[in-house]
Amino acid sequence: MFVQLKKIVFAASVSTLALSAVAYASEDLRISKIDVEASVDAASDSNALDFYPDIEEDLREELAQRVPLSSDSADPEIRIDIRKISLNGSTMLPESREFNELEGVVDITSPSGENAGLSFPVKISAYAGDTIPPEGFINMLPTETDFYTAMVTTFADVVVENLANVNTSGNKIDP
Repeated sequence: MFVQLKKIVFAASVSTLALSAVAYASEDLRISKIDVEASVDAASDSNALDFYPDIEEDLREELAQRVPLSSDSADPEIRIDIRKISLNGSTMLPESREFNELEGVVDITSPSGENAGLSFPVKISAYAGDTIPPEGFINMLPTETDFYTAMVTTFADVVVENLANVNTSGNKIDP
């Protein structure tokens, strides 16, 4: 009986330790700064920023709601470059302001600007019905809700999901 009790207590201790380590690891990564820029404005064949001039700030705010922020300037930073806003691949959006693809690159950096071990693309698309999205895109089905907000929110969700691949030193975690 005492041996069984020891085994149960040991198993419970190991489980508690493992769960607390996972919780500590996810809380341990804090972000000191979120910087979002849209290099899409440099493209002469794009009018997306004419329609959505606040996309940088809107994406930054969405991320700030999802990641633990820190006042410690030694903590990693998130830098996002929005590179393409398009409708079916065309960066010249129609007057209806519709777009269904949003692409960018995320870098996790140290405050000095050095890459902290993780950079990844984010490609969001919204195609209705049986349309197959381009390879490498994460597809969301469009709805009657605010389309712009849905695209920006999904982009932020993908960034947060990928932050799980970073440990406190900024190195990638082996799967």
